[in-house]
Order: sequence, then C-alpha cells, then structure tokens
Amino acid sequence: EKFIMKLKKIASLALAGIMAVSMLAGCKDGGNGNSGSSSENTNSASGYSAMLGEAVSDKVKDMDNVVFADNEKDQTALEDAVKNVGAADILSASKNTNLHDVGNKAVLADFKDAADLHREALLNSAKSFIFDGVTEVNKTRKVGDIFAIDGTMDMSKVMNQIADDYDKYFEKLQENATVISSGSPSTSTVYNFDYTISVSVVNVPATSDTTYVGSVNFIAVTVTRTVA
Repeated sequence: EKFIMKLKKIASLALAGIMAVSMLAGCKDGGNGNSGSSSENTNSASGYSAMLGEAVSDKVKDMDNVVFADNEKDQTALEDAVKNVGAADILSASKNTNLHDVGNKAVLADFKDAADLHREALLNSAKSFIFDGVTEVNKTRKVGDIFAIDGTMDMSKVMNQIADDYDKYFEKLQENATVISSGSPSTSTVYNFDYTISVSVVNVPATSDTTYVGSVNFIAVTVTRTVA
C-alpha cells in the first residue's frame, strides 16, 4: 500500500511538471504568434525588387554577381520626378493597361539627377546595357528607366512582364572587362563586376476627371554596376 501511495505521489508530481511546461510553452507560442503577426504587417524591405528577382529566369537567378535590392535614393527620386507629370498624362496612363516607357523629358531628367544615373535608359541602340564595354570600367555606373501602367494592374504580373522583356539582357551582363595598356611592355588589368537591380514604385491617383476613379503606377528599374 505504501508502495502504491508512493507511485501515486510520483505520478502527481510528474503531471504537475507536465502542466507547468505546457503553460510555459503556451506563453512562448503566444509571444511568437504576436511577433509573426507584426512581421506580416510590415512591408518587406525588398518588396518590388525581390518580386522582380523571383520573376526573372533561372539563369539570372543563378548569376553570382547579380542581386536584387531596393534603393531608397531611387524611391525618393521617383517620388519627386513624377510630380512633373501633368494631370492629363496621369489620367491617360491610368487607363493604359500596357506597360510603357515614360517619355516625359523633365521627369527623366529629374530622376537621372536625383538617382545619380549615368544614363536615363537601360539599353543602348544595340540593345545592350549602356555601361557594357571597356569604357570607364573602373567606375561605378548606374542606368535606369521609368515605366507606367494602370494602377489597378496586378504588380506580380507587371514584374513578370519586365522580366520577360529584360531577361535576355540581364543574362548577358558582363562578368568582367580586360583593359590592356598602350605602354611597352603592355599590361592587362581585369575588372570584375557586380550588379544590383532595383525596382521602385510610386502610385499617383488620377484627379483631373472627378467622374473617374483610377491611378497610375510609375515603375523605375535601375541597374548599378560596381567593380568587385
């Protein structure tokens, strides 16, 4: 009987221990739940840039010298630049479901200056990135362009379209360039490159027509080449 009482006491202590551990675990899970909820309600630091990074081809994803990351300077520059877009152009763009280049020279010039662009276009006439080649290979170079589309369009689909349009050019980004000196004897210097691709988005409501509710998304894509 004493033995049975001892077993009951041990079982009772064990049960109390299990309940205590369970309560602690419940408190811990509750804490994690709140933390997770907070995280979900916080905008990602790499929102649209990361979205484009997911949309590009596997070949681009596998390029060790290419990363996708948001650029705060680009975002601010775009916000300021689109203030130059007239109300009529905003209204027109808000009804255009096709991704198109922004041709407003004032907008592009402002964005170029504020975002520190080398050129306000991604590609040259030969359809390659403007900083390709061996000119000024020892310097950081940044190019970019601005697009516009109806603000109601699914941005994941917009990123897919940009990826489809530019994958073949991203895939051909130069890994390096060799510069041969003109001296005697000549020497050669190899410059390896890293690239950062950034996407910024600004939504502007169309307000010139009070009978119409719509907006336009202005999308800036920049590519920055740095010497590794």
